[in-house]
Amino acid sequence: MEFEILIILACVPLYVLNSFCDKIISTKQNNHFSNLYNFVKFFLVALCFLPMFLIDNSPKFTIGVIGCGIACSILYSSSKIITIKGYETSSMTFINFCHGAGMLIPCVLGHFFWNEQLNLFSITGIILAIISIVLLKDSSRIQNKVNLKGIIIGLLVFITSGGIMIVQKIMGLYFVGESVSAYNFYSFFISFLIMGSFLGVKLKRVERKSFDKKDIKYLILCGFGSAVSLCIINYVMTTLASSIPSVILFPLFNGLGIVCVCVGSSILFKEKLTKKKVVGLIIGLIGLCLVNF
Repeated sequence: MEFEILIILACVPLYVLNSFCDKIISTKQNNHFSNLYNFVKFFLVALCFLPMFLIDNSPKFTIGVIGCGIACSILYSSSKIITIKGYETSSMTFINFCHGAGMLIPCVLGHFFWNEQLNLFSITGIILAIISIVLLKDSSRIQNKVNLKGIIIGLLVFITSGGIMIVQKIMGLYFVGESVSAYNFYSFFISFLIMGSFLGVKLKRVERKSFDKKDIKYLILCGFGSAVSLCIINYVMTTLASSIPSVILFPLFNGLGIVCVCVGSSILFKEKLTKKKVVGLIIGLIGLCLVNF
């Protein structure tokens, strides 16, 4: 398992790169190009998986591969739109922690459906992680009442993120020997089609009219960086899901990713790490470690 752990750790910088690409696009003209960015990114990820899809001799057109691909594409489309929207209403730290905390869902389900251990340490870790989310919530936008919009967005990010991990786990456990490359190709190509169909009119009439060369440059660079990151991350996570318990795989990857994103966002995007957020981050990391026990 040591080799697999090293692979997971090697993917953590890709987690950070993907998060920062999303954040950069969200800051351009008040998040005006996020929908087009997702549209382009999903196409690029599918394009990255296409050669692997063509040369892979494993079964590609089974019900399991196609079904998991469709389910994941719906979750991906929803998750990316909601996540980038969340950057407008809450801090990057809070949204990314909600995304990372989604790993609690497969950890809990793993105990009941996949015979994965969930003990007192794990339960305590889950409670601490939830507390940390509350502390990490950006209160600067709350005026005399709870900002329900930010909380709802965080909850949706949490659910869709966990849903993606569950599909990865199902694909890895129940469809062993079937094409992981095909599953990922379907996931992102269908996401590309969903995004194009749902946002076609808006993309043509709203987002393109104020485009300039600098915007195109950021769109292409961030889209490519995020696409390569997602391609590698999803292939690795789906492949390892069959052999690594959820309470190790997801907390290790997402926990370290959260730390790096929080520190990096405070440096690159000048997001202030208040005492409350620092305490929340520490509690969250303790929670993730306890889940891993």
